[in-house]
Amino acid sequence: MADKKEKESKMSKINIRDVTFENIDDLCSICIPPNKRSDPKFITGVEEKREWAIEMLRALGAFAKLAYEGSAAVGFIQYEPIPKEGVVRIHCIYVPEEEHWRKGIARQLFSSLLGEMRTPKVWFDNMPPLALVTRTFPGEKPGQYPAHDFFTKEGFKQAGEDPNLLYYPLKAGFVYQLLVEKEVEYIPQEEDKGKALIIFGPSFCPFSYAFLKITEQAIEEVAPEIPIRWMDKSIELEEVKKRGYFEGCVVNEKPIKSFILDKESFRKEVSEALSAYSPGVT
Repeated sequence: MADKKEKESKMSKINIRDVTFENIDDLCSICIPPNKRSDPKFITGVEEKREWAIEMLRALGAFAKLAYEGSAAVGFIQYEPIPKEGVVRIHCIYVPEEEHWRKGIARQLFSSLLGEMRTPKVWFDNMPPLALVTRTFPGEKPGQYPAHDFFTKEGFKQAGEDPNLLYYPLKAGFVYQLLVEKEVEYIPQEEDKGKALIIFGPSFCPFSYAFLKITEQAIEEVAPEIPIRWMDKSIELEEVKKRGYFEGCVVNEKPIKSFILDKESFRKEVSEALSAYSPGVT
């Protein structure tokens, strides 16, 4: 009984608020560890997320919630309506610091969103969404509760054969099936031969830019002689448009599909992409 009262006491200190222009900076910086906040990579990552968040606020009016303990933001949930599927996609739910784990913060964030999504929404012709959908991925800190376990415990079901694609039906009998969209394809440009491109834009994750800097470093290790061009969609939209609005890494006109944290596969793809242009690159 004492443990239950203690847990309820901790939960009562948490206040859930929608993200607005007034607290948007809390959302954009909450993921970044304090010792990384002066790192140029993460400063740019926060700026990219802020640009994305402003676009989301203007377009949707609501797209994220923050959990506060006093005046400090300690957790968040981000989401996006997908009208053509009739669902709301949860991008992520995260409580970054260990001192705030096991306090029910993630559950309060999810419960707040769940309650809100049971009501009619303009995104769905003034009807509630059919389901909440998420795709989980590894990356939790040691001792942190995995997102996949959290969502399944909250009642999410697996969609199809992908164990990481989960959904929570809001309409009785609804079964979610992912609409397979045509993948954005890079359109080769003559000027991209023998070069590496890193094409990016505003992102919901402030770590995205840091991963791109790691990508740049890996390319330099494989092929230090090839020029690398950074292309910001916000600044060079026409150049990105010429390339089919593709975002990511391209080497010698070939999109690199491997994620940078799979360094061996990434290096292999870069080497293969360059082999036709510069035989002998290893």
